[in-house]
Amino acid sequence: MTLGLPAAAAANETQLWSVHAFGLKVGELRVATTQTATTYKGSGAFKTTGLAGVLKRIRFEISANGRVRQDQLVPTAYDGAIDTGRRVSETKLRFSNGLPTKTAGAQDPETPISDAAKQGAIDPMTMMWLTLRSQTDGTLCQFDQTQFDGTRLVRITLKNRDGDAAKVTCSGTYDRIGGYSAEELAELKTSPLSITYARVQGTWQASEIHLTSRHGKAKLFRKD
Repeated sequence: MTLGLPAAAAANETQLWSVHAFGLKVGELRVATTQTATTYKGSGAFKTTGLAGVLKRIRFEISANGRVRQDQLVPTAYDGAIDTGRRVSETKLRFSNGLPTKTAGAQDPETPISDAAKQGAIDPMTMMWLTLRSQTDGTLCQFDQTQFDGTRLVRITLKNRDGDAAKVTCSGTYDRIGGYSAEELAELKTSPLSITYARVQGTWQASEIHLTSRHGKAKLFRKD
């Protein structure tokens, strides 16, 4: 957390996460951010490794920047590039008065999303940093935010708390709320999500993530 830093000061942080699925390590996620008292920027990159990388190359690179208001992140711009091994897509979002607008990207939502529904939504990189950065006692397990990636709108909540003075798991849900077809919503509308934070020098640092997608369960372990 960087609230109270002089405008010229900057807090730089990098994180390395090991991603596991099907009982195997399938990839690595790297996150890098710079935050001052008034601005932030960050990037995230995932790529498959080992056997998973040989079988199917999957990777993404995302970045975002914006302003800091009372320690809240207010995005200005987002760029994302995803390679599924079969398809490569690029998306650009720009934000004005809390409304995200897609300025580049060929993929359209399966169902239309109104501006009213998108109002206040943040981008995937900003969402990632809000959940993975160190938390205070006041912010821990108090998360409720919508996210727009240019095609789909989701809501992420982390409100349930379980743990002790040294380690706490915040659990909640990942809800699909816009841009999905009826078939996609029938397949999976809500899935469980949890992040475990460890107490380190007076703050709570993210150390483990559990999530479920339509492909199955995945776990992320912090390695740095």
